[in-house]
Amino acid sequence: MRMTAEYTTCDILNLVPDFKNWSYLELGVGNNLNFEAIKCASKMSVDMEKNATWTGTTDDYFKQLPTQTKFDVIFIDACHHYEFVLRDFNNSTGHCNKWIIMHDMIPPTQAHTTKGRCSDGYKLLHHMIGKTNMQIYPMQDPARFGLTFIKMPGTRTAPSPANKDMTYLEFSSWVKTIRLYEENEIIEILN
Repeated sequence: MRMTAEYTTCDILNLVPDFKNWSYLELGVGNNLNFEAIKCASKMSVDMEKNATWTGTTDDYFKQLPTQTKFDVIFIDACHHYEFVLRDFNNSTGHCNKWIIMHDMIPPTQAHTTKGRCSDGYKLLHHMIGKTNMQIYPMQDPARFGLTFIKMPGTRTAPSPANKDMTYLEFSSWVKTIRLYEENEIIEILN
């Protein structure tokens, strides 16, 4: 059964046969529906509101996190502004064993690039697919707003300053040229 748009990763991850034995970190929990529905042995959440297991900024969370602490999956869905998504990704690479998952990487319209929606994190997707060798699987389903799976090991990345100047129109033309994945393909890749 397909879950509502409120759910993002749980309906995919919970289908992975061994997921119940994995560890999971969610950055930005919103209404907590996704986090609560995650079915794995060990899970942690970070949010600036008091509805997470760790309250504060993602930057502060990573500063206090011991270097040896690792998660099998890190889901990035906190602040969607390019600079914050980049920092969350770079901070996550040293703490993730299997997959970093990023939400809101393909805004369906220009209106979705505003604050409080997908914002401009899409610029990082453009950089990572075009300028890194990481294995990256963005989803095609518009209701998932470009939910993107990045296989670990991944590396910290440093986009050129010019990357920040990419417009949504340039991005929307570019995204038509890349491979996007269906839900069943993502589940197969994760298995």
